[in-house]
Amino acid sequence: MTKKVTKKSVSLSRPPVVTVLGHVDHGKTTLLDFIRKTNVAGREFGGITQHIGAYQITTSPNNKITFIDTPGHEAFGEMRSRGAEVADVVVLVVAANDGVMPQTIESIQYIKNANLPCVVAINKIDMPDVNLEKIKKQHIKAGLTLEEYGGETPMIPLSAKTGQGVDKLIEMILLLAELHPPTVKDQNIFEAVVIETTLSRNRGIVATIIVRNGSLHVGDTVVCENQEFRVRAFNDWQGKSLSQIGSGDPTELLGWQKIPTVGSRLYDKKQASLEKQPTRTITHEEKATALTSPSPQDLETEKVKLIIKADTQGTLEAIMHGLGSDAEIILRGVGQITESDVLLAKTTKAIIIGFHLQVPDQVTKLASSEKVFLKSYNIIYEMFDEIADVIEALKKGNLVTVFGEAQVIAVFNIKNEIIAGLKVVSGRIARGDQIKVVRNNTEIGRAKIKSLRHQKEDITKAEQGKEAGAILSQKIEILTGDSIIAIG
Repeated sequence: MTKKVTKKSVSLSRPPVVTVLGHVDHGKTTLLDFIRKTNVAGREFGGITQHIGAYQITTSPNNKITFIDTPGHEAFGEMRSRGAEVADVVVLVVAANDGVMPQTIESIQYIKNANLPCVVAINKIDMPDVNLEKIKKQHIKAGLTLEEYGGETPMIPLSAKTGQGVDKLIEMILLLAELHPPTVKDQNIFEAVVIETTLSRNRGIVATIIVRNGSLHVGDTVVCENQEFRVRAFNDWQGKSLSQIGSGDPTELLGWQKIPTVGSRLYDKKQASLEKQPTRTITHEEKATALTSPSPQDLETEKVKLIIKADTQGTLEAIMHGLGSDAEIILRGVGQITESDVLLAKTTKAIIIGFHLQVPDQVTKLASSEKVFLKSYNIIYEMFDEIADVIEALKKGNLVTVFGEAQVIAVFNIKNEIIAGLKVVSGRIARGDQIKVVRNNTEIGRAKIKSLRHQKEDITKAEQGKEAGAILSQKIEILTGDSIIAIG
């Protein structure tokens, strides 16, 4: 590619849609954050993007670029694939200190399969001891032919932290969009792709869409899969209300009757007939398919029972995709964890898992009183790791419900009674709880909490962050630094 890019030379028929791919924590969101001068990266837990986000910037001379930020964790492979399906250009972000990693190779396969123009952004170039030649050879080995070696893929070294090289990346995106113009069909025909969905308590079902072709106005009637509805509102990526949207635009669309499938197509009713076909939607609460009679093999392996709730359909699909065969799904759904979920978990002896959800206080209290394990996560690999630990404990017969954990901060001997001074570090501990004493990851004994005090006052339980003195039902050699874990 030898054509020199200039800002005046690029004139596009519609904003190119650019998807940003790459391995987890290689700086995709930080790069977009620098480009659009907002603080999205700072709001992501653990620096990891959990959803597909769509954003749009304006470049000189008044060209627009639509970016799709896709998650990097391996469980989001399908979401990342969908991001590539709606893209015109791909930015493959590779950290200079890591080089080509598993999701990098996976992303390269998506790029090749979709036959999309791509620019490699070597991020974190400002770090010491960066070996660009080594990274280039890794890309060639992974099957991506670089421009300087006679291929068609340019490579731009940059720093998303300082902004070094980002302007060159923007110019290269515009050049690639000019050399590979986004296809625009008849502008009278509207078509959009759903890239994310969520269920909002105040706004109802909200879907992020990318317009592939044509335009649409608030009040128009649209069809998607087997539902038909009137567009209630549009919001751009900054939350601003819009009256219409056009080719290449990302927007939040309101008015849905059912949660649409991520990747489904949206059409103007005037231009497309409603197809009467089954739809793969996940309702607010979707019970798993009834189990058939278990096979002898199933009887040999006990499964952990899960109730899973997530904030968006795309995330729920990624969670379901990432779970192994050792998990039995009792209920899955998009939306808040409710008291009825807790009661179902108690009946079925299931664990409740939430993702990106704020659990209401009354639900947490009910789960505690009913001794139902409930936990909400913000980082998906932490969730998978913990579920794997539960499954492993189940296989070994060591599965217990943990209600809380306290650290022994002092030990007193008063009238031949050993009192453990505790600080609760998670959950709660209560009088009557069965506990296990753990030292250096080794269990040294079990007992019950016979008495619990705060200063001179008898109490029934101590919550996270509180201190208390505990007397156990039997003598166990307790040392400062031991962990007291309340189990059920």
